[in-house]
Amino acid sequence: MTTFSDLLYGGLYQRPCRFANIERFVAAVAAVAADDELSARYDQSTAPEAFAADLRAIADRMDPSGEIGTDQGAAARLVAADLRRITAADYTDIVADDTVTARLDRRGPAIQRRLQAAGLPVQDTSLSIVDVFPEPFHRFAWSAFAPDREDQENFGIEPGVYFRRDRLRPLYSEALFAHEVVHTVTGRVDPEIYAMGLEEGIAEILGTCYGALAVLNRATLRNIIVHGRHGAQRDKLWSVYLDHTRQAALLYREFGIDGLVTLVRSGRAAIHDAEQAIMAGRHRELPLARGGWDEHTTGLVDFTCSAYLPSHVFTPLECLLALYARQGRTVKDICAEAGVACEVGALVLERLGAESALFVQDGDRIGYSNVDRYLRLETAAEVMVIRYLPPDPMVADA
Repeated sequence: MTTFSDLLYGGLYQRPCRFANIERFVAAVAAVAADDELSARYDQSTAPEAFAADLRAIADRMDPSGEIGTDQGAAARLVAADLRRITAADYTDIVADDTVTARLDRRGPAIQRRLQAAGLPVQDTSLSIVDVFPEPFHRFAWSAFAPDREDQENFGIEPGVYFRRDRLRPLYSEALFAHEVVHTVTGRVDPEIYAMGLEEGIAEILGTCYGALAVLNRATLRNIIVHGRHGAQRDKLWSVYLDHTRQAALLYREFGIDGLVTLVRSGRAAIHDAEQAIMAGRHRELPLARGGWDEHTTGLVDFTCSAYLPSHVFTPLECLLALYARQGRTVKDICAEAGVACEVGALVLERLGAESALFVQDGDRIGYSNVDRYLRLETAAEVMVIRYLPPDPMVADA
């Protein structure tokens, strides 16, 4: 039996959604869903239809029936629209396993084989699912970590990849396993050296953008990357990971998979030296093997580091109105189509036209607009660019 939460995450990682903060989106859904909906479990024969019906029911309850005049109302409409998008996801593979633990056990070896074939000795890496991380790491809220030989010597923790059971997610956890297993290689060479830095970016490319392709398609990985690396107002750590992925992308473009594998097998000191070379503009001189570029990995790296536009994130009211701010439309027309009270929408549109770089307002009419072009771009690329930031549930409760 598959849980409501697993199906929700399994859906949102498959479908392009407009929200820009995954934690806030899930919190918004949880705030409206009934207890019996949140605790529901679905069997393989009925899951897709029954879960989709439950999502539609939640969306219908959320979606305001009258004119919208607040960010809360606009957020409810946008969250409801995303829920309806998620109903179209393919849940067949998600319900093939009763738990994400079983899913990881089934799919993890394929990731390891792909990385092993590229030259990383990860075939024998163990996977452990725990309720609490071993001390002294029990205080951290990480989803996963990869203790190394130093942790074994100091704290008696067996090396491998550890996941916290309550943080397991279908699809995402597979990509995260691919990332974490890369760390186990450097952890055998010079574990006394602190990881982080460029090593995180290399693990993102070798793991998420290369190894995870053994079990996940590119569209799913792009959604995972958007929600995980291009989210708005999330923990600073995710921005740091993206920065280091950009650094690692320079090495990938110059040396390919073979070069990154060579560097990982050289250990953490060599990786820190490579990061210094990148910052000094001397990374092309590094003594790394060249070769093994992968077309699909290159596409994911280019998307993550160069192609995606993460900056068009707006308040819910701004986003809802912007979607209708097309060239030639009047303010009255836009507000009517968006379902927003005109006295509220007029003020938001005036400010948005001056600040958003999406359109130019000329009196009560949109003189120039790129909104149509971005909406066509979204359809062609199957990813959302104009996004909204759901309200912070902690602020809303205050």
